Amino acid sequence: MNERHAEIAGGGIGGLGLGLMLARKGWSVRIHERSPTIREVGAAISLRNNSISVLERCGAFEQLRAEGSFLLRERHFDKRGNLLQERATTGQRTMVLPRQSLVEGLAASARQAGVEIKLSSVVVSADPAGALIDDAGVRYPADLAVAADGLHSKIRTELGLRETIRELTTRINRYLVPTQEFTTPETKDEHWSGDRRVGFLPAGKGRSLIYTTMASGDGPACRLPLDVGNWTEAYPTLEPVFRLLRQQDTIQFSYPFVRCTGWHRGRVALIGDAAHAMPPTLGQGAGLTLMNSYALAELVSGSSDVATALRSWETAVREITEATQRWSLRYDRITGSLPRALNALRPHVIRTIGRFKPLYDSMRVADLGLPLIEQRVREASAARAA
Repeated sequence: MNERHAEIAGGGIGGLGLGLMLARKGWSVRIHERSPTIREVGAAISLRNNSISVLERCGAFEQLRAEGSFLLRERHFDKRGNLLQERATTGQRTMVLPRQSLVEGLAASARQAGVEIKLSSVVVSADPAGALIDDAGVRYPADLAVAADGLHSKIRTELGLRETIRELTTRINRYLVPTQEFTTPETKDEHWSGDRRVGFLPAGKGRSLIYTTMASGDGPACRLPLDVGNWTEAYPTLEPVFRLLRQQDTIQFSYPFVRCTGWHRGRVALIGDAAHAMPPTLGQGAGLTLMNSYALAELVSGSSDVATALRSWETAVREITEATQRWSLRYDRITGSLPRALNALRPHVIRTIGRFKPLYDSMRVADLGLPLIEQRVREASAARAA
């Protein structure tokens, strides 16, 4: 089969990951990034087992390994620091590293594989026949065109793929701090107080990811720089942490949600937040993006008809993605949106989910989902061959 060409809008985790995977399959690839540099906003990121497995398959993980910290357990505490529950994560790999390290590592691997990354290139639309179009009207023809342009994707809108987009009522501040004074090695710690949470994760090389979540209607909790006195009232034992966070830069996000009627049209595909943004409660935004990109690269590379392959791809991956979306919404309600009168029940609900294996596996379907996705890819390929 002659070399085929892909044009990708978006130089984030999805665009770079897919570009690398296609290049490894023999495609020529050009990635359009609207910013003048490859950069990622959001402090640090947790990569679950499915993310790590995909990165291993495309040869990008080894150079990332030294940048992060692996987690072996999770602990939950009440507002006064009393341990509520502890759970080992043995067999479910999780690594935390700076988001910037991840995208820089993916960009380096992609360039080594021959991918062209075109910076300061703003793509505004796509042609279902196979092309991206930039803000100057320049057309970039391709066998496969991809929108990895994020939550507010212009390409998705231009393609007429009906969508539901909303911001949820939970907000989050993420801080990447240059100390592990407040973290426990190989451990994710989360402290609960009403509908607020504070989390601590080691993030490699003496760094920590610390996050605070709160309801959007909780004005004092949403205030930036962080209100030390107000947060200390909620968590009396964490005042030194809040004093540190007040000095740190952060960007506050509302939890996002995107669901589309379709993830492709003709020879154009949507990946990542453009197709299925979700709350970060299960740590699977990047994981599903990478896993779905892996399936996409496998299916389009095994077919001479890209449009047909995209239909098979969406059928193969959408069920797991939307199941994870639903669980991410449920978990947000459990951890942050229960009525105040039910706050005392929160640890018991979480403990029940963790101890009832069928329920827990249902919630973590994406963590366990790569073998199932690979099976569906093989079945779709066999069906076409028949």
